[in-house]
Amino acid sequence: MNHKRVLSVAFNMSLGFIPATISILLCEFITQDISIYIGAGLGLVYTYIILYKVKPQIHNFILYISTAILVFLSLATLSPIGYCPQGNLPITLETSIMLPMLILYLHKRKFINYCLKRKDACDKRNVVQSAESTIVSSRIVLILAAFHFGLISIYIMATHNTLSTTTHLWLFRLAPAFIFILSIIFNQFGINYFNRMMKNAEHVPIVNDKGDVIGKSLKIEAINYKNAYINPVIRIAIINRGMIFLCNRSQSCILDKGKTDIPLECYLRYNETLEQGIGRLINYAFPTNPNIPVSFSTMYHFENKLTNRLIYLFIANLEDDSLLSKNNFRDGKLWTLHQMQQNIGKNYFSECFELEYEYLKDIIYTKEKYKES
Repeated sequence: MNHKRVLSVAFNMSLGFIPATISILLCEFITQDISIYIGAGLGLVYTYIILYKVKPQIHNFILYISTAILVFLSLATLSPIGYCPQGNLPITLETSIMLPMLILYLHKRKFINYCLKRKDACDKRNVVQSAESTIVSSRIVLILAAFHFGLISIYIMATHNTLSTTTHLWLFRLAPAFIFILSIIFNQFGINYFNRMMKNAEHVPIVNDKGDVIGKSLKIEAINYKNAYINPVIRIAIINRGMIFLCNRSQSCILDKGKTDIPLECYLRYNETLEQGIGRLINYAFPTNPNIPVSFSTMYHFENKLTNRLIYLFIANLEDDSLLSKNNFRDGKLWTLHQMQQNIGKNYFSECFELEYEYLKDIIYTKEKYKES
């Protein structure tokens, strides 16, 4: 199990507000136009570093939005038409950035689904995590901005639109910078809290269709992201006297709830070998007899709308069927090949077992024929 930090500071998407924050603070000391140029330049440099220099690539969508706004305002300064009244750049930046942030948040599910459609497994995971972090950051900053705009509205109504110089300084010129800074701080607190909560969480490897490990993810992500990327799964079929032991799948399973299937199945853990995974699964099922012989049968790629797995199928030849009466297998029984053949294709067995049946049948036929000879 890996105990490193789950999320780095790079997933604090509110850091994307830094160029806009710098522009807001600089406009108190230099002209608005120059502060905009500096902020836009910093945003472009920051974006270039993320897109071309940092690996693995974590996309800061908030940075892209704020940089685009700054670039647009930079171009607006070249227009003879006044783009922003003097002293109102901070509130203009805040409003201009909040509008696309609000649109993004209101369409968060479509945004994440779009990211899930990426083809590359590793990049897909980074993009999806970036998108989810962006949604969290946008929610925080929108709450802060709503409080700010609400405060402005209340003050204007209470004073009949007469603002003092000091009030204008704090509400319209400095408050937008504080909104962005507080967003960065709150997001970092959230990341630190998440890391403390998840530091002992179980990881599973991300593999390609050949079984090569190309990344890792939290086990809960393998469930929540469904078929976003491939995770390895170990399945062990228990064979006794030419019969296969089958149980009903739990109603808590994400796949084929309640259907009949082989009872031993688990995700392979990150940095765990197949031998270790098999040992863990057998020890769980037969704690008093952990040395049951297990042999490899086949490996295949299984994918549907709910999951994406590279399955390693093994065979456990069990001589003592009394071990099957333990609590872990209370609702199971041994099935003959004839009984299984009668129910194949009738939506009775799990999808995986339907695919594995021919392999298992051939193994049983071969073994029984060898015994006869």
